[in-house]
Amino acid sequence: MSNIDMSRRRIMIGGAMAGALAALVPAAAMASAPKENYAERTLTIGLFSGDISALAAIKAAHPVVQRFAKLEHDEASAVGGLLLGAGAATPQRPRDFADTVAKLKQMDRGTAFDLLYVDTEIEGHKALLGIQAGQVKVGGSGLDVTVATILVPFIESHLDMLHAVRTDLSA
Repeated sequence: MSNIDMSRRRIMIGGAMAGALAALVPAAAMASAPKENYAERTLTIGLFSGDISALAAIKAAHPVVQRFAKLEHDEASAVGGLLLGAGAATPQRPRDFADTVAKLKQMDRGTAFDLLYVDTEIEGHKALLGIQAGQVKVGGSGLDVTVATILVPFIESHLDMLHAVRTDLSA
């Protein structure tokens, strides 16, 4: 099975996972508010990922990149909605994130755009995995631990998908 076939399969599974996560939003939003530092760090990366994914869903040249971007946008929106609905504040976007958004907006559709998007997503997912795994390790109860526990396998599967797509784009 090729990397593209595996990526398509993972995207389909990821879509199902996104639906499951979205279904948790109303109930989880009523749970205890997330810890501020956790929510801010998660939202900073998640909202950025959602924004560049919305752009990539329209602008990506490779169909698997487009499908991943749509999936990622939906998942980032679900997680963002959950944390914001539970009382977290919208964080300010770091300058380097804003610069990346501007660069992607200026780029033409094509492999260079797709590669920058995928590389940025890989970097962001690695950082987000560190945040979530750290929160799970701290343990306890509350919305932040619940969300982090759910997100770890999502992020790991996304990293697998992104690395497979990256390999195909580089071939």
